[in-house]
Amino acid sequence: MRLKANIFKLIFTALVPIINVFSLKAQDMQDSTLSFPMIGFQYSFDVPFGTLAKSFGGNSTVGASFWKKTKYNLIWGIEYNYIFGDLVKINPLDSIVTSSGFLVDNAGQWTQNVQVFERGHFVMAKLGKIFRGVGPNPNCGLMLTGGVGFWYHQVYYYWNGDQPSEVSGNYLYGYNRITYGPAFSESFGYMNFSNNKRFNFSVSLEAAQGFTKEMGYEYDLRKNDNSTHFDMTLGIKVDWYFPIYNQVKEKYYY
Repeated sequence: MRLKANIFKLIFTALVPIINVFSLKAQDMQDSTLSFPMIGFQYSFDVPFGTLAKSFGGNSTVGASFWKKTKYNLIWGIEYNYIFGDLVKINPLDSIVTSSGFLVDNAGQWTQNVQVFERGHFVMAKLGKIFRGVGPNPNCGLMLTGGVGFWYHQVYYYWNGDQPSEVSGNYLYGYNRITYGPAFSESFGYMNFSNNKRFNFSVSLEAAQGFTKEMGYEYDLRKNDNSTHFDMTLGIKVDWYFPIYNQVKEKYYY
């Protein structure tokens, strides 16, 4: 019995520093602002305004990002979003398709039915600040961000069969309304990093503005559009983060 008691005492003595290390890690998150990089994945639903609203309805975006959070609760990073939607208010092919959506080719034959979508890309470099005071630890709080980047969107056609030669290759550029240019964004929301380091997310209201131009000649309108468009969206955005905590410098006591 005496031997067993000594063994248990030895095990307990060895476990105390390990227990203290893990408790101090949790305490660091609860009591201190930490610096660490993180990978994010996001989804948003956006409502268009300005010139964009003349061509498209609401759309969604999905994407990925890389961020760095500092111990001063500053955040900066780069973000990519893929834009997709099926609420399209224009169809440049209307001048060459029937009311049923079939294209009549040069031989006078009906080709496959076509569906019309919105597609695009949004790349943004961002800088922001977390204002501590709301949330389970000082790394959480209300968040403000601003960004600058590049916006690209177009009309995308999906053919139920082979794509007709009349609207393929260089001919397609006259119908898909490729539009691109510099863009800016602003967001306000809440960012959370849980004490157990598992639930790390943000929810925000984000606005984006783009000063874009169309590429190519518009076959259906018989003209070039050289004007600068003011495109704008306002949406709700949800981000989920995977912080890389093993790069955080920990404090150990022996």
